[in-house]
Amino acid sequence: MRSVPPLALKYPGGPLLRRRHGPSGYSDVQSFRPWLRDEFSFRCVYCLVREQWGKRLGEFDLDHFEPVANSPEASLDYDNLVYSCHACNLRKGQRQVPDPTQHFLVSAVRVHLDGRLSGSTDEARRMIAVMGSNSANLVRWRLTWMRIIDICQKNDPELFVSLMTYPDDIPELSALTPPSNSRPDGIDRSYYARRASGTLSNGFIV
Repeated sequence: MRSVPPLALKYPGGPLLRRRHGPSGYSDVQSFRPWLRDEFSFRCVYCLVREQWGKRLGEFDLDHFEPVANSPEASLDYDNLVYSCHACNLRKGQRQVPDPTQHFLVSAVRVHLDGRLSGSTDEARRMIAVMGSNSANLVRWRLTWMRIIDICQKNDPELFVSLMTYPDDIPELSALTPPSNSRPDGIDRSYYARRASGTLSNGFIV
């Protein structure tokens, strides 16, 4: 059991109390994609796979946390959408799970040296079970990326930066015009705005 979270797979330090953005009024769910990419730091809310670790195109879905079958009225509700890799979206399916923004946290989920996850709360343990987080394939995938990032950090700084930094195509949210936006101040705290102002802490998503 490791005493600190691995850099490659470090879950958020606290629950998401309020979303940064609040676009609404779009007629199709894909219009929310640039907002959700920024909201969830360009990685899957469930397994933490990053856009920078793959081809990205077609690899990330906009998951309805509350399934559309149960709440069709929330199908275009921004606060009901999370950024998820395609595999995690398929695993979740139409099932209801604890909110990952509230329960998949560094204090509740431990990443072991062998790639397994364990939870210290009932919600985290249920999430791990429902999402099949300790399946042989996911444990092997997690361990592989932990080792890749560790090796790159020690021996290949250029590749390490490439894998841990932000995508080149960070969305410029100020250029978008949603029908309405209940949290317009979030645009000034977007990754594009922070990169433009030079206030991104160290250039790495952690």
